Amino acid sequence: MRSVTFRLSGFESEVTPLSRHDVNNLMGFKNARIQALHNLVPGPEPQYLYYWSFNDENLEPDIAVDAEGAGITFEASAVGPKFFSGFSGDGYDAGQSMSLTAVKSLIITLAMEGVESLGNLAFDISSSDTGPKDFLLSYSIDGGLSYEVLKEGNQFENMGPQSRNSYDIDVSIYPQFIGVKTVRLKFDFLPGSRDGAGDYKESSGAVRFDNIRLSGVYNGEGEEETDLSMPSTLRYYVFSSSDGNVVAQEELALDKLAAGGLLKIKLSPGTYDVLFLAYRSNGSILLPEDLTNANEFYFGQDFNDYQAVTYALLKQHFEVGATDVTEPAVLTRCFSLVTFNFTDLWTDLAEVKKIDVTRQHDNYLYTPYGNPAEVPIADLHTLTFDELVAAEDYQLRFHQFLGIPDDLQYLSYELTAYGRDGKKLNTVILSERIRNNVQLRFSGRLLADLDRFSIGIDPDWDETIEHDF
Repeated sequence: MRSVTFRLSGFESEVTPLSRHDVNNLMGFKNARIQALHNLVPGPEPQYLYYWSFNDENLEPDIAVDAEGAGITFEASAVGPKFFSGFSGDGYDAGQSMSLTAVKSLIITLAMEGVESLGNLAFDISSSDTGPKDFLLSYSIDGGLSYEVLKEGNQFENMGPQSRNSYDIDVSIYPQFIGVKTVRLKFDFLPGSRDGAGDYKESSGAVRFDNIRLSGVYNGEGEEETDLSMPSTLRYYVFSSSDGNVVAQEELALDKLAAGGLLKIKLSPGTYDVLFLAYRSNGSILLPEDLTNANEFYFGQDFNDYQAVTYALLKQHFEVGATDVTEPAVLTRCFSLVTFNFTDLWTDLAEVKKIDVTRQHDNYLYTPYGNPAEVPIADLHTLTFDELVAAEDYQLRFHQFLGIPDDLQYLSYELTAYGRDGKKLNTVILSERIRNNVQLRFSGRLLADLDRFSIGIDPDWDETIEHDF
């Protein structure tokens, strides 16, 4: 027997992972929440419990007691924010700031489980010449059912366009914030005094936020963050190249591999096909039971297991000789990331309370040895996205399994939007041909009369296809 060492690689974290809303739903936490510390070490001394610098041009906190339970939502003219030059903060460069146009209100949700005490809430804010120059700050400790005034009369001191105004508010005097699940801080924007500024224009004025931070003491225990865009399980099969019979197979956790992703297998001299699979799934990965020959093999996922992460590599006619050998094994994604970016006005899009995405194409499988005699029946065709509240909830994203095809694969989706009373608002059908390991981005109006969505290409994956609609 010879020792064959495979050096596994090729796994890539998604540059833009699925949103918290998607992750909670996809991983089975629709009515539950995982507390995940982010860049914070529990301790008895005051520190930042939350910090948003916006330097990465997203709404994710740089520091968080609970990165899964925290978030920023708003009511504005656009579904998502823009990002422009910001202000330096405590330990953060003057990178980017969050900019909102025609914003009426903004809510910061802070998960509070395990927080022992609070210190100060601080942030930097500015606005355009025609933007708001004042705001009302209120809070809710009952999930947004009711709000109480925290601070009113917050007139800007610096009235120039996008001039920095810094606020530092003592929240240690609010014992009701301790022991609750969440605190919501709501900003209602007001014209304010216009001395030195232009007339207020609610429909076009812009507000920028930067360096939003909350200090306090957290000395509890949180769950370490897990990168859900990385596989967690490795399975390999060794087939005889001559007759396809299974010589060896094993399933193990990827974190059990030796340092450097090394996997050692004992094989007799001969010629083999070695098939590697790596995956993470919230459902059941589609694999045959009691596999005895390569011609029985298939690999896939159910359509509703749409955060599943799948990789594969087939090394055919691998020769094992008289000496031990080390061989690289670079796996590749078996899926592509499909996203929908709706460009409707926020006031229109907010009327949509449920979106069904129905698959109209085949449920693809990876079958490198041809179609086996028995394959699973795919009877799941529709994904339902509900609980649509914040702007980020409308940015639909899921993983479409394609295997490792030789040619482009045809995809077709029917999107159906429903209103508050379950009334169908509109239906859009979108199609495209792609391969595995690309990002397919559909952009367009969900509620438009015509199906005019858009397609493009991204260096973080093999390519990104952007399709306007």
